[in-house]
Amino acid sequence: MATRRQASARSGQAPSDFEHACRHAELEPQPGLSAVKGEYRPGVALKPGHRHTASVDLDACLLASEPTAARWDYGIGMRGESGQERLVWLEAHPASSTGEVQKMLDKLAWLKDKLNQPAFAHLRRLEHEVSAYRWLAMNGAIRILPHSAEARRLAKAGLSSPQRRVELP
Repeated sequence: MATRRQASARSGQAPSDFEHACRHAELEPQPGLSAVKGEYRPGVALKPGHRHTASVDLDACLLASEPTAARWDYGIGMRGESGQERLVWLEAHPASSTGEVQKMLDKLAWLKDKLNQPAFAHLRRLEHEVSAYRWLAMNGAIRILPHSAEARRLAKAGLSSPQRRVELP
Protein backbone atom coordinates (compact mmCIF):
# COMPACT_ATOMS: atom_id res chain seq x y z
CA MET A 1 0.00 0.00 0.00
CA ALA A 2 1.38 3.41 -0.95
CA THR A 3 1.98 6.02 1.69
CA ARG A 4 0.38 9.45 1.41
CA ARG A 5 3.75 10.95 0.49
CA GLN A 6 4.10 8.40 -2.34
CA ALA A 7 0.53 9.00 -3.47
CA SER A 8 1.07 12.78 -3.38
CA ALA A 9 4.26 12.44 -5.40
CA ARG A 10 2.50 10.32 -8.04
CA SER A 11 -0.48 12.64 -8.32
CA GLY A 12 1.68 15.75 -8.42
CA GLN A 13 0.02 17.15 -5.29
CA ALA A 14 2.17 18.48 -2.49
CA PRO A 15 1.36 17.13 0.98
CA SER A 16 -1.17 19.29 2.81
CA ASP A 17 -0.37 21.55 5.77
CA PHE A 18 -2.08 18.98 7.98
CA GLU A 19 0.17 16.22 6.68
CA HIS A 20 3.27 18.36 7.29
CA ALA A 21 2.06 19.21 10.81
CA CYS A 22 1.43 15.53 11.58
CA ARG A 23 4.89 14.53 10.43
CA HIS A 24 6.42 17.37 12.46
CA ALA A 25 4.71 15.80 15.50
CA GLU A 26 6.00 12.34 14.44
CA LEU A 27 2.49 11.15 13.57
CA GLU A 28 1.67 9.30 10.36
CA PRO A 29 -1.25 10.89 8.45
CA GLN A 30 -3.40 8.83 6.09
CA PRO A 31 -5.21 10.04 2.96
CA GLY A 32 -8.76 11.32 3.35
CA LEU A 33 -10.64 9.65 6.20
CA SER A 34 -8.68 6.40 6.01
CA ALA A 35 -7.19 6.78 9.52
CA VAL A 36 -10.75 6.75 10.93
CA LYS A 37 -12.04 3.24 11.62
CA GLY A 38 -14.51 2.11 8.98
CA GLU A 39 -17.31 1.72 11.50
CA TYR A 40 -17.12 5.46 12.31
CA ARG A 41 -16.74 6.90 8.80
CA PRO A 42 -20.52 6.91 8.08
CA GLY A 43 -20.90 9.23 11.09
CA VAL A 44 -18.59 11.87 9.58
CA ALA A 45 -19.94 14.18 6.86
CA LEU A 46 -18.58 17.30 5.21
CA LYS A 47 -20.47 20.48 4.48
CA PRO A 48 -20.80 21.22 0.75
CA GLY A 49 -17.68 22.69 -0.81
CA HIS A 50 -15.28 20.92 1.56
CA ARG A 51 -13.04 17.89 1.10
CA HIS A 52 -10.92 15.78 3.43
CA THR A 53 -7.18 16.23 3.02
CA ALA A 54 -5.91 13.62 5.48
CA SER A 55 -6.58 12.10 8.89
CA VAL A 56 -4.53 10.71 11.74
CA ASP A 57 -5.32 8.07 14.38
CA LEU A 58 -3.71 9.63 17.47
CA ASP A 59 -4.80 6.74 19.65
CA ALA A 60 -2.96 4.19 17.52
CA CYS A 61 0.10 6.42 16.93
CA LEU A 62 0.65 7.07 20.63
CA LEU A 63 -0.49 3.77 22.17
CA ALA A 64 3.07 2.40 22.55
CA SER A 65 4.48 5.57 24.15
CA GLU A 66 1.44 6.35 26.34
CA PRO A 67 -0.38 3.05 26.96
CA THR A 68 -2.31 4.20 30.05
CA ALA A 69 -3.17 7.74 28.92
CA ALA A 70 -6.71 8.84 28.12
CA ARG A 71 -5.79 9.33 24.45
CA TRP A 72 -7.92 11.18 21.88
CA ASP A 73 -8.91 9.28 18.73
CA TYR A 74 -8.64 11.27 15.49
CA GLY A 75 -7.52 14.44 13.80
CA ILE A 76 -9.20 15.24 10.47
CA GLY A 77 -7.85 17.76 7.99
CA MET A 78 -10.19 19.40 5.47
CA ARG A 79 -10.10 22.15 2.91
CA GLY A 80 -12.99 24.45 2.00
CA GLU A 81 -13.76 26.40 -1.14
CA SER A 82 -11.43 29.18 0.03
CA GLY A 83 -8.55 26.71 -0.11
CA GLN A 84 -7.74 27.20 3.56
CA GLU A 85 -7.06 23.96 5.41
CA ARG A 86 -8.60 23.34 8.82
CA LEU A 87 -8.36 20.63 11.44
CA VAL A 88 -11.07 19.13 13.63
CA TRP A 89 -10.43 16.66 16.43
CA LEU A 90 -12.94 13.79 16.60
CA GLU A 91 -13.47 11.34 19.45
CA ALA A 92 -15.69 8.31 18.82
CA HIS A 93 -16.97 7.39 22.26
CA PRO A 94 -20.25 6.14 23.77
CA ALA A 95 -22.55 8.60 25.52
CA SER A 96 -24.66 5.97 27.26
CA SER A 97 -24.26 7.51 30.71
CA THR A 98 -23.46 10.90 32.18
CA GLY A 99 -20.26 9.34 33.59
CA GLU A 100 -18.83 9.36 30.05
CA VAL A 101 -18.57 13.16 30.23
CA GLN A 102 -15.65 13.01 32.66
CA LYS A 103 -13.90 10.42 30.46
CA MET A 104 -14.30 12.75 27.49
CA LEU A 105 -13.03 15.74 29.46
CA ASP A 106 -10.00 13.69 30.51
CA LYS A 107 -9.31 12.83 26.86
CA LEU A 108 -9.73 16.47 25.89
CA ALA A 109 -7.31 17.58 28.62
CA TRP A 110 -4.78 15.05 27.31
CA LEU A 111 -5.20 16.36 23.76
CA LYS A 112 -4.87 20.00 24.79
CA ASP A 113 -1.74 19.19 26.79
CA LYS A 114 -0.33 17.39 23.76
CA LEU A 115 -1.14 20.36 21.51
CA ASN A 116 0.74 22.67 23.86
CA GLN A 117 3.96 20.73 23.24
CA PRO A 118 6.32 22.33 20.69
CA ALA A 119 6.18 19.35 18.29
CA PHE A 120 2.38 19.75 18.04
CA ALA A 121 2.27 23.55 17.60
CA HIS A 122 1.73 23.27 13.83
CA LEU A 123 -1.36 21.12 14.42
CA ARG A 124 -2.79 23.59 16.90
CA ARG A 125 -2.55 26.39 14.30
CA LEU A 126 -4.79 24.44 11.93
CA GLU A 127 -7.65 23.92 14.40
CA HIS A 128 -11.07 25.11 13.27
CA GLU A 129 -11.99 28.08 15.45
CA VAL A 130 -15.70 27.35 15.83
CA SER A 131 -15.75 23.75 17.06
CA ALA A 132 -12.38 22.05 16.96
CA TYR A 133 -13.33 19.24 19.36
CA ARG A 134 -16.19 16.94 18.38
CA TRP A 135 -17.82 13.94 20.09
CA LEU A 136 -19.19 11.21 17.83
CA ALA A 137 -21.56 8.81 19.63
CA MET A 138 -22.93 6.58 16.87
CA ASN A 139 -24.09 3.62 18.93
CA GLY A 140 -26.25 3.22 22.00
CA ALA A 141 -28.31 5.76 23.86
CA ILE A 142 -27.17 9.35 24.28
CA ARG A 143 -27.81 10.19 27.93
CA ILE A 144 -26.32 13.68 27.95
CA LEU A 145 -29.28 16.01 27.61
CA PRO A 146 -28.86 19.34 25.74
CA HIS A 147 -29.40 21.71 28.71
CA SER A 148 -28.00 19.49 31.47
CA ALA A 149 -25.11 20.24 33.80
CA GLU A 150 -23.03 17.75 31.78
CA ALA A 151 -23.77 19.59 28.51
CA ARG A 152 -22.70 22.85 30.16
CA ARG A 153 -19.41 21.23 31.31
CA LEU A 154 -18.73 20.08 27.75
CA ALA A 155 -19.50 23.51 26.30
CA LYS A 156 -17.30 25.24 28.87
CA ALA A 157 -14.40 22.97 27.85
CA GLY A 158 -15.03 23.66 24.15
CA LEU A 159 -16.24 20.14 23.35
CA SER A 160 -19.41 19.50 21.36
CA SER A 161 -22.27 17.53 22.87
CA PRO A 162 -22.37 13.93 21.64
CA GLN A 163 -23.82 13.52 18.15
CA ARG A 164 -24.76 10.45 16.12
CA ARG A 165 -23.42 12.15 13.02
CA VAL A 166 -21.04 15.09 12.84
CA GLU A 167 -20.95 17.52 9.96
CA LEU A 168 -17.56 19.13 9.49
CA PRO A 169 -16.20 21.71 9.77
